[in-house]
Amino acid sequence: MKAKELSIDELVMRLKRVEGQIQGVQRMLEDGRDCKQIIQQITAAKRALDRVGLSLIYTIMEMCMAREAQGHPYPGYSREELKRVFLGLG
Repeated sequence: MKAKELSIDELVMRLKRVEGQIQGVQRMLEDGRDCKQIIQQITAAKRALDRVGLSLIYTIMEMCMAREAQGHPYPGYSREELKRVFLGLG
């Protein structure tokens, strides 16, 4: 899974898509759709949410490294903290 630097607007747009997928899963359950199809949609939504999380971490890491290189690191966003958050996604 590749991470990509995204703007806040792009991340919000992706989250809205995931929200739509989840609402679709709810409708599928209510309509009594096939279990395999429901699981497939849940898996797709989970992957999409994982990609949003990775992209967010990547974006923050890029921003923090750029600021650190300029001598202005963000407090609370040390490399170790970012590493811990990143590994928590796995």
